[in-house]
Amino acid sequence: MNCIIMAGGKGTRFGSPAKFLSKVCGESIVERLLKQLESVCCHIMLALSKYTIMNVKNICGNYEVDCLESSGEDYVKDLATILSAYIKPPVLVLAADIVIKNSEILVKFVEKAMTEPVEVVTAVINRSGGVEPLGLSLFKSSGGSWRNIALSPSLVTDVDSVNDLRLAEKVCESV
Repeated sequence: MNCIIMAGGKGTRFGSPAKFLSKVCGESIVERLLKQLESVCCHIMLALSKYTIMNVKNICGNYEVDCLESSGEDYVKDLATILSAYIKPPVLVLAADIVIKNSEILVKFVEKAMTEPVEVVTAVINRSGGVEPLGLSLFKSSGGSWRNIALSPSLVTDVDSVNDLRLAEKVCESV
């Protein structure tokens, strides 16, 4: 499967656009994610922006990943541009700031998502009394109907703030 890691945001809530380089479980979030994706992806693209590209030269050179620059101004627009110009579905899309317990979680998500009778499947968690998207989606085609699959916060978390970084360590502890 083709995979896209979206790493072009401003990181406003976290205080740095390079939050995906923060250490969790002894390594940067994005490097951990790249290793986990090896069992799922045949091709990985890392979408960066003017806010993040200067921080990842070593990642683009050290991993089998194609790096490209997006605007970084709007996640949805950047993703739509990348999907239409570079990669045809099905494609697994991940935010660069998610921490996943292990690659088996990704495999199970993809397997479940492929059986859903919709075009787009998004992973969500129940937290703070509501449902939050995680930044993990499978696009089987470019648009149409979608469905959410709930995952446990003990298996995966989205690092939007410094407090979320502490929660991400708990995902690692359960490994």
